[in-house]
Order: sequence, then structure tokens, then C-alpha cells
Amino acid sequence: MWKYWRPQLGWKSLCPILLADPLGLLVVMPRAIQPVSQQEVDVAIGDYYPDNTAGAKPEDYGRVGSAVVALDYGLPSKDMVLERRLYYNKHVLTAERSR
Repeated sequence: MWKYWRPQLGWKSLCPILLADPLGLLVVMPRAIQPVSQQEVDVAIGDYYPDNTAGAKPEDYGRVGSAVVALDYGLPSKDMVLERRLYYNKHVLTAERSR
């Protein structure tokens, strides 16, 4: 999501990934400061479409520098990954056609 979909779909609220193994079992992100308020999360979420799978709970977000970012935005199963790829590809293709 960080490397491929974030740049294409403009998601600015994802915590950067500094290092990850190919399977995504080990993911290293910058240290985030918590807690953040629900209001800060709502602003960070914005009007992104399609959604980035991050929840809207304050405990899933933190502050890296001055940005409030989603810390928990992965997909837990292969089936979910495949379904989201189709969903995001459809959105990217639709956006490209409308340009």
C-alpha cells in the first residue's frame, strides 16, 4: 500500500515505511507519538476515495513530525489483498479515463 498505491491514489495520511520484508511480516516505521485525538484523526483521514483500509480509531494513528498518520493500514489475508487490488485498479483506471 505504501510503495504502490499511496503515490497513485494520493494517500498522505499513511505512516512511511522505512523497511519491510517481501511478505510484510516485518515492517519498520518511524516512531510515532501517541495519543492523538479523534478530531486530529478525522482531519488526517480527509475525503480520500478510495479508502486506504486504515480505521478511524485514534489508537491506530500517531504523530510523525507534525503529521497525523495511520499506523495500522495493512491487509490481513491474501483474499483481502486480491479484492483490494481489483478495487484500487478500478479506481485508478476510472480516474485516468476522466482526465
